[in-house]
Amino acid sequence: MGTGRTMRNLLGRLLHRTPDAIERMARFWGVDLRGYDRHGDVSSVYRAMTDIWSIRDAWEQTTPDARAILAALQTAEGNDVSRADLAQKTGLTPEQVQVAADWLLLTGLAHPEEPRRGADPPKPVPDPPIFIARETSQLLDRLHAEQAVSADERSLDALLPTLPYPELEEAAGLWGARVVPALHARGEILALVQEQVTQPQRVDRMVQRLSSPARSLWTQLRTAGGSAPLDHLLPPADVPRPQRRRILRELAAPLLVWHAWQIDPATGSAIGNATGSEQRWLLIPQAILDPQPQVAEPLPELVDVDASEVLDVDWLLPTAAAWDLLSLVREVQVQQGALRWRTLTASDAAFERRMRRRLWRTRFAADGEVGDLPTGYIPFLVGVGAALGVLHETPTERAAPGEAAATWREHAFTTAQRRMVDAWVATDTWIEGQERVDVALYGAVWSTMRAALLRALGELDEDIWYDEERFIARLLRSEPDLLRGTPVAAAPRRGVETAADARERWQRLQQLIVGTTLETAALWLGLIERSSTLTGRVPVLRVTPFGRWVFGHRVEPSLPGTGPTPLAVGANFQVLLYRPTPRRVWALSAFSEVQALDRISTWTLTADALTRALAGGVQLEQIVAFLERANGGPLPPNVAYTLAEWDRGYRRIRLRRAVVLLPEDEGDGTAGAAAVDALREAGLEPELLPDGRLLLLFDEPDAAERLHAAATRALRSGGFAPLSGQQPTEPRRRSSRERDRDST
Repeated sequence: MGTGRTMRNLLGRLLHRTPDAIERMARFWGVDLRGYDRHGDVSSVYRAMTDIWSIRDAWEQTTPDARAILAALQTAEGNDVSRADLAQKTGLTPEQVQVAADWLLLTGLAHPEEPRRGADPPKPVPDPPIFIARETSQLLDRLHAEQAVSADERSLDALLPTLPYPELEEAAGLWGARVVPALHARGEILALVQEQVTQPQRVDRMVQRLSSPARSLWTQLRTAGGSAPLDHLLPPADVPRPQRRRILRELAAPLLVWHAWQIDPATGSAIGNATGSEQRWLLIPQAILDPQPQVAEPLPELVDVDASEVLDVDWLLPTAAAWDLLSLVREVQVQQGALRWRTLTASDAAFERRMRRRLWRTRFAADGEVGDLPTGYIPFLVGVGAALGVLHETPTERAAPGEAAATWREHAFTTAQRRMVDAWVATDTWIEGQERVDVALYGAVWSTMRAALLRALGELDEDIWYDEERFIARLLRSEPDLLRGTPVAAAPRRGVETAADARERWQRLQQLIVGTTLETAALWLGLIERSSTLTGRVPVLRVTPFGRWVFGHRVEPSLPGTGPTPLAVGANFQVLLYRPTPRRVWALSAFSEVQALDRISTWTLTADALTRALAGGVQLEQIVAFLERANGGPLPPNVAYTLAEWDRGYRRIRLRRAVVLLPEDEGDGTAGAAAVDALREAGLEPELLPDGRLLLLFDEPDAAERLHAAATRALRSGGFAPLSGQQPTEPRRRSSRERDRDST
């Protein structure tokens, strides 16, 4: 026996065979060779030899001696075995081994060991050692596994696990399931297939798409009670083996018909002899032949919880999400393109620490200290803001306010947050859960899932606490297609799953997804409140007035107003915001620092905040006018005086853009004056500097080219020769020699 050889592939072995050998194999395997191309002929034979139906036909024609040799070759795991060793392993005589081995070589079930390559041409070796190719060995393993299952076994649960994974994938695709190749767990795809083939209407439609011979065989098999010998249904004398294989593949690919071997109870092996008389059977699984109607289970009842049994919920602004998004937009604007987009879309601890005092969703500790933000909260707000056009990523991967930012903050908080809800529902990714749950769903239609969730929440009564787990269970039962757009879920799993395991895991995964969506997006957008019971800490939820308005069951709620004026400015430089609106919050965030967010939010006027506003182009007069108008009167004298002092301490340098013209002068200034006249006649307003240069000032960044072109046309019309490009920094003075030469 050879040593150290890995199991060799079949295609390489066929390419080593002579054309005559390939032709003999083709006749045995029932392949009609074209004869145009050697590689094409080899490919045709290879396809037949790697087909399970062809292997079944070949096994019928294999003698017991040849089967014994094949078993010995399989144990060698691809290594070549001499004839003497085969006789010793099988107990056959050398003559029997010789006959069976030669037959296996002729049919291609076994292959001779190739001569070693060297300088001299290889010489033929009589009776060379033989081995079995990898593909043939794998198909024989499957065939032996089939023979261990009785033909009386009609349970789909027992038959499905015997199929190789690629055939399961193919079957799922034929039944219309969305399959992502190589991403499904075996249990998942088993569950997908089993659900399809047990629906009578779908089976009838599949049968109607079959060819006439396949439909005829299906009808015969059903009439026979779902099982019958293969040779009785398709006699070899009447139906050639290649045609029979085509019919059987057509029925077996969608798993309508299965192949089985009749097992001898005494020996535990397949009944029959080398001719295969009546040892092969066809059967229809009982679940397909006689599907049992599914009994619709009643929907789980919702369980309401008395409010006295629920832990109190800290008050939070109903439209906190819109306020927090506004605060993020302000921070992005203040950073002026220095903030990376990834800092906003991925949980960044440093950025969260900087923002947590300014966001409503910060969790407060028992001692009143500011806590941490919920995981994924800022990426969620940024994702919704990007969908609205309020935020966007620049080509340099920086964050910037979007085109819709100005108009979005002109709405009321309720209207702005409702638009956030609509944008979230339409988002095609799971932005609310991707930072919290280690799961990837491929092909999920999130808009459909969220719309179903909102419909279910809209059916709940206002001001009533409900058991959250029962709500989720009822939703999943009433919406069986909640996540049916998802062909596969990549999540941590252990061991080998059955179809039942996959269904149970998928159920738990859906519960996790819905629960995560409730505790993130639905809560953050103010659609629900969440808490837990005093005993048992059972999660509960209730719909908010804002949520009822979004669901179309009440009028738009108004935010609470607690003061006689929109805000109040105190002598201690604190601003109390009584009536929050996006415009007021946006203005305050420009020139003051937030201190506390509550029913009455507190802001503080500081020198740093005012300086930041002045640097952004805001005038002190605008700030004072806004505060006095919302305050209902003048500012406290010390506040007005201090603001003015801070403003005076802010040293301004105003920058303007200009087109510079450098005229050539005779020394008497006439050229510059003439150029000024020419430009003014064209409607331009030049400024003549003492050093003779001309300036055309402008403020719009894109006006430079237009002004340059207009000046060029005006000067050319006035008899000048405008020159573009690098020019000297001082006006050029012509020498006396040049002036004398020109006068001559």
